Amino acid sequence: MTVLATLSAGLQGALLLARGKPEGMRLVENDHASVLRSFWALPLCLPAVICMKLLSWAATRVPANAPLQMGRYLLLFVIGWMLFMWVSHRLAEALDSQARWPRFIALWAYCSVIENTLAAFGSLPAVLGAPSIVAQVSEVVTYGWAIWLEWYAIRISLDVGALTAVGLLAVDVIISVAMAVLAGAGS
Repeated sequence: MTVLATLSAGLQGALLLARGKPEGMRLVENDHASVLRSFWALPLCLPAVICMKLLSWAATRVPANAPLQMGRYLLLFVIGWMLFMWVSHRLAEALDSQARWPRFIALWAYCSVIENTLAAFGSLPAVLGAPSIVAQVSEVVTYGWAIWLEWYAIRISLDVGALTAVGLLAVDVIISVAMAVLAGAGS
């Protein structure tokens, strides 16, 4: 499969999963080549990740060292991405799901594009001056949907129970929060 065909299939699979359709999982292959090709999802996440940082600055203030902070933020985003891949590989071994890990991590990568986009859209109403209740509901709905999507992808791709999926999701959230804290530490 070409890179473009793989990206297209992966994103279509993630969009199907975002709508609760498990057949989206079948659009992503379960091999190590699929894992490597899923790294193309990382640059597709960057516009939404950059947008979220810019929206955050719009709500507060743009720091004097904005380019440096943005660089650190993006570097830590990539480090967090790689760290979760490594940790999830170890956890898949512990769960005896290592045979399913390649499809899981590829789906996770493609779902990350959808999740980051949802989070960016959910942050827009607050910055655009929407009433507080509208902005808060928007964030809760979009962040909730993003979290549910990852939980659902974990559940069906690794074929694990609900609580195990919550545990893996928590690992990803903890890594993401730690990277965000580190990114803000030099502000």
